[in-house]
Amino acid sequence: MKRRQKPLLKSPDDFETIGEYVSYIRQIRDYTLKDVVELVRTAIENKEIDSQCSLSRGYISNLETGKHSQPSPFKLKALAFAYKIPYESLLQKVGYWEKQVDKLKQDTTLTLMLKEVDNMTDSEIQSVMEYIDFVKSRRTKNHEKRPEKG
Repeated sequence: MKRRQKPLLKSPDDFETIGEYVSYIRQIRDYTLKDVVELVRTAIENKEIDSQCSLSRGYISNLETGKHSQPSPFKLKALAFAYKIPYESLLQKVGYWEKQVDKLKQDTTLTLMLKEVDNMTDSEIQSVMEYIDFVKSRRTKNHEKRPEKG
């Protein structure tokens, strides 16, 4: 039995505008505008996100088509929650978050990749962990300076 392969998510940097990016994510997630509004409404009711994060289908549509190009951080928080993507990546795409070295981009890409891993077996998880250990061991063998935390 063949598992359906999910496409890997593209980076926000692959898109010209925030609207194109959130439209892409919504399509990848196979959500309708109504689905997104309902996810956000439920999250607000459950106090997972602030009430100022509410969205309407019209607002999302206008954002996706470029009629809104500077969504508020609250709207971005709602979209990040609904689409299960890092809030910081949306803040950065709109320009609220100053670009920092390439660290944030790398962390965001890694987070997106890990969120796309579906139904991994214990053996597959162990293989990924072993590969991470291998990469770290190469860093210390090559006397590379460890990245600073924080």
